[in-house]
Amino acid sequence: MPNAYEDFSRYYDFLGWNAFARNAAVRLKSFFRLQRSKSDGSAGPATILDLACGTGELEKSLKSSGIRFTGIDSSPGMIRQARRKCPGTRFIVADAAGVRLERKFRMAILLFDSANHMRSLPHLKSVFRNVRRHLKPGGYFIFDFLTERGLEEWEHISIKRTGRYTLFSYGYYYPAKMLADIFIEAFIRIPGKPGKSGGYHRVFQKIIEKTYPASDIIDGLMKSGFQKISATPYDLSEKIEEATRLWFVCS
Repeated sequence: MPNAYEDFSRYYDFLGWNAFARNAAVRLKSFFRLQRSKSDGSAGPATILDLACGTGELEKSLKSSGIRFTGIDSSPGMIRQARRKCPGTRFIVADAAGVRLERKFRMAILLFDSANHMRSLPHLKSVFRNVRRHLKPGGYFIFDFLTERGLEEWEHISIKRTGRYTLFSYGYYYPAKMLADIFIEAFIRIPGKPGKSGGYHRVFQKIIEKTYPASDIIDGLMKSGFQKISATPYDLSEKIEEATRLWFVCS
């Protein structure tokens, strides 16, 4: 999609949407420690392919780890922000299903509803196959996925007010299609010049997210070559059958 998230990308971090990436960085550090305790003591994967990398917040959060990232996103605006935030890291404008790189990675990740952004189940499965193609033997693929319960939560209107902006987020879930229309709308305060009042800049973004039965996701992963698949609630206080978001670890 040409210029996808163009205006939204400029205010993505400012409006707090990068918080999930920072939380995911903490989870990944815990995963690295767990793997280190099971193996030869290495600090973690030397290379990570970050699909749908957004503004590069994960790369920034894990900068001290020494990991070499390659970030992929279909939004030129998001990639532009990522390059400004993390100079020296390789970022590419590309689709997660179609990108072809001349190297393999120890880990691939697809975070913050990005799997739900795939336009159809065949498209999502093609992403799984492409991930498998880019992983070294023994490599890991980690991603999160909103369930029906998770998409249903967008039916509630959320309002956040600060001295700098007012943010509205809301949506509609269509059970028959297992699809949600999500709307992000923000009014960002623009300071006025001396003696004059300021104004507001409106940012509006519509997002479409789809969900699928967990059995279809697991089937797609297995047919793509993943042999070990773990699915747990992202929120560990939830039961697996009632989870709003799942956390997949595959190898």
